[in-house]
Amino acid sequence: MRCAAMPYELQSLQSLGSEEIDRFRKDGYLVVQGLLSPDQIEALRERFPVLFAGTFDTGVYPDEWYWRQGISLPDVTRHMANAWKADLTIASLVLSRNIGQAAALLGGWSGARLGQDTIWWKPPHTKAVSYHQDSSFTDFLTPPQTLTCWVALDDTHREAGTLEYVPGSHLWPLTSIPDDFHAPDDYRAGMLHAARQAGIAPPDPVFIEVPAGSCVFHAGEIWHGSGPNKSGERMRRSIGIHLLPSEARFSSRHGGYIYRRYQITGDASLDESFFPILWSNVGHRTQWIDQYCATGRRLPNAVA
Repeated sequence: MRCAAMPYELQSLQSLGSEEIDRFRKDGYLVVQGLLSPDQIEALRERFPVLFAGTFDTGVYPDEWYWRQGISLPDVTRHMANAWKADLTIASLVLSRNIGQAAALLGGWSGARLGQDTIWWKPPHTKAVSYHQDSSFTDFLTPPQTLTCWVALDDTHREAGTLEYVPGSHLWPLTSIPDDFHAPDDYRAGMLHAARQAGIAPPDPVFIEVPAGSCVFHAGEIWHGSGPNKSGERMRRSIGIHLLPSEARFSSRHGGYIYRRYQITGDASLDESFFPILWSNVGHRTQWIDQYCATGRRLPNAVA
């Protein structure tokens, strides 16, 4: 098993204060530049072809794996979910204490736990991803909330299918998961329909054009998506880290095609084996995180 390092210490997030919180709650998103060092960016980029070739540090598959070499269409955005369970470099970012603390601060939570990660790889000439609201995927939890940290591993550009947000749309009603998430005919259709239903004239989308190593925190209710990569040579690689309130629990509502498989029968709690707590205001953090990132082991007496 390849060994990685400790979870990333991301000092740029420690300066978030009332000004950033107010901006986040008004717009539904917050851009933070300089999150990652050049070495961290390169280390994460190097894992993308390894992961999509099916080589996993831990021997554990991610929960979702869209796009296979020689099988899948070449113009579809490549996507994985919960790659932290498969790759220790990805885990070193996804399980960062600082990201959990920043999410809790922006969300007004007492603590933050990991829901899942999402790996996005949009090479040139790949198609769009539908506008959606992340909290649509967690409406079976109590509270049904999520907050995402989207990390750009390439300089982002409008023509290369960067992330788009509709400012203020986190205040609209929550809708259902789009049926055509990957490669839709009209990737903004769901958002426009939701605006009409709410009686709102949607503002123009904001295109996130930032240097590699930047991140955006966004509310789970904000409408966002990405257009096709129309560039001839620009790559768009990114990692989404989806955080939940530390007190989140399973509800009796239907749903959760990934999350629900980790529910213990008769128990509504989110087990830290699958939903580790990254930070809490009482000092609790899941104990095995540091050891796992360094060695791939979760228990002191685990066998290599």
